[in-house]
Amino acid sequence: MSAGNLNTITLKDRIFVLLDELELAIKWDRPCILFAVYQSEYVKEDVQSILRKSLEKSGSNVLMYLVDKAHCDVALDLRHHLERKKVIFFISGLRWGGGRGHNFAYHALNMHREYFVEEKLRTVFWLSKNEAKLLPRHAPDFWAFRFSVTEFLDYPAVVNGKIKNSTSANYQKAIERIQATLAKDPCNLDLQKKIANLYNKLGFFEDALAYYYRILRISPNDVNIWRDIAEIHHKMGNVVHSARILRKVTKLSGNELGTMIR
Repeated sequence: MSAGNLNTITLKDRIFVLLDELELAIKWDRPCILFAVYQSEYVKEDVQSILRKSLEKSGSNVLMYLVDKAHCDVALDLRHHLERKKVIFFISGLRWGGGRGHNFAYHALNMHREYFVEEKLRTVFWLSKNEAKLLPRHAPDFWAFRFSVTEFLDYPAVVNGKIKNSTSANYQKAIERIQATLAKDPCNLDLQKKIANLYNKLGFFEDALAYYYRILRISPNDVNIWRDIAEIHHKMGNVVHSARILRKVTKLSGNELGTMIR
């Protein structure tokens, strides 16, 4: 099932889609491969929290698995995990799997996809929009193993305790207005910074990075932009890359590394 129409399927109902699939997998002792696609990291965190509490309340345990260069073969790692028969794995960070184009994790999934079935692994893959595009391209056979794809492309109801649900639509309209203006004036640096900052504030980190890097093509020594990029990578869990960026821009700013991330 793909919950693509956010106007007709509530957030609660989409969470139930995942919950029902996992509970049936546990009941019938079968594997489960679910894909949850998100845009905002804040929405992802909220949905994960709700789903985890519901699962734990029913007696199931959840383990978080974050992909990185040292842990890019998800199937192989989980195959040997001592708790694999007792837990549900929340897997995220395929983009940090290493390799050219960060595709090692995708290729490993394609190569070892059978392990998910053989070991009856119960998993939820949390995919950013870009990861959801790359997965079927780099791991088409694993993509075919999926049980369901559920979209959580909502705007966050609350960001840092400041944005109320009633104003989320205002942010969406503001972004749409800026995008319309940028279509006519794509080199407008002020608008690029404004929309990048809005995306950053809403937790749409991939979208924010795309605009920040576009800004750097025009203003490559903008320390504030480099700092924002480092901060986003840190929030996304790519601490190593964040530190690398900070070392690179320290010479430009003259600041200590510790002061670069707000």
